[in-house]
Amino acid sequence: MTSKLGFSVRLLALVLISFAAGEHARAGRAVVAAPAPISLTASDGAGLELVSLTADAAIDDPLAFTELHLVFRNPENRVREGRFRITLPPGATVSRFAMRMGDRWQEGEVVEQQAARVAYEDFLHHRQDPALLEAEAGNEFSARVFPIPASATKEIVISYAQELTRADEPYRLPLRGLPRVGTLAVRGVVGAGQAETRLERRDFTPDRDFELGHQVHGGRLGLRDDNLVVARVVPLAETTAREPLGALHILVDTSASRALGLSDEAAAVERLLGALRAEGDPSVTVAAFDQDVVPMFAGRASGAVGVVGKRLLARGALGASDLERALASLAGSLRADKTRPSRVLLVTDGVATAGELGADQLRARVAALSALGVRRLDVLAVGGIRDDVMLSRLVTAGLPADGVVVSSDAEGPEVLRRLTHATRSGISIAVDGAGWVWPSVVNGVQPGDEVLVYADLPADAPF
Repeated sequence: MTSKLGFSVRLLALVLISFAAGEHARAGRAVVAAPAPISLTASDGAGLELVSLTADAAIDDPLAFTELHLVFRNPENRVREGRFRITLPPGATVSRFAMRMGDRWQEGEVVEQQAARVAYEDFLHHRQDPALLEAEAGNEFSARVFPIPASATKEIVISYAQELTRADEPYRLPLRGLPRVGTLAVRGVVGAGQAETRLERRDFTPDRDFELGHQVHGGRLGLRDDNLVVARVVPLAETTAREPLGALHILVDTSASRALGLSDEAAAVERLLGALRAEGDPSVTVAAFDQDVVPMFAGRASGAVGVVGKRLLARGALGASDLERALASLAGSLRADKTRPSRVLLVTDGVATAGELGADQLRARVAALSALGVRRLDVLAVGGIRDDVMLSRLVTAGLPADGVVVSSDAEGPEVLRRLTHATRSGISIAVDGAGWVWPSVVNGVQPGDEVLVYADLPADAPF
């Protein structure tokens, strides 16, 4: 990995660029097999052995930079073609992708899928891989790899920058779900003091992710390099303002992308229902959706506990994810049901694969629910591969109150707390003397929420 000197400069620039691109381009439990966060699969479907994984992470709160050096082995005595896949942390931005070609590195770039396919087919005529990394659903990326030399190894380097969205949440390197790794070496460096943590294993099958705390002692506001600044701020102090649930309509994504995580998803819904039972026992309706929408339950939360989870598992996960149809079905039910006011909870990864896929069109579907008595839509975000940009746009689509995105990893009482507390929107953010500030307005904020604020501030101006 390159020297950590100047790390803040490079990383801050990368994250600022990613924000601009993202805004214009568009987040007692069952243990199940996790999808591999990294893989190289040959065209015949066989996974290539991951000989070694070396990871270097530099963490300088509130940002982090990670570089991965991966070595895969082709055991067959023939040249093969394959597909490399990687699931990055939510909101991560790729800064480098390269593959070793003989005695040199072929530097790549991130492109849209169709452009990658056209370029790849063209380059194949020259027997050369263009090293194009395709942006897929949510935070997943992939690349076609050719050639994979006969009875030899293929080396890939990928690096990325990411935000550390909360001070009390650790830096996380996704490892759970990987097959046996010949050599695993992880090095994490935290802060300017260069405090270092290492993980080294041989012939090891990871059963958990690598985590490293990054809290800065002494109350540092953020990072600064020349004219670029980033700060972690808390816009709202504590408040007791509540947002009543009324009737709660829960739409649960059971599309094929949820197959490996369906048990966890069902358990998260059950935890929430248990918390609702103890907190006023409101009326709930639950429906599962993929390209169809199927009612699962209607009644008090207490009656749903122990029932909905089993029905979701019995239904299974199959088919495409049609958010548009799910929202249209809900609208039809609300026209027939005069119960008002009401709230909506989507349990999904936000990766729509059927029906209307555009964020603006789906936001319009959400906003139209206001005329049917829906006051607010929230999201219980599931899965390692998910579209956090889409989810954040859905919960701020224009209903009377903006909602929140809560991770399904949260316990039932914490999810309930987020759902039953009011949000604030339209909060302006300014930095004195700055040429620009991002974000300049924040929506759907609750007390204690942390927001990362970026600004272009003259080097001689105080921050």
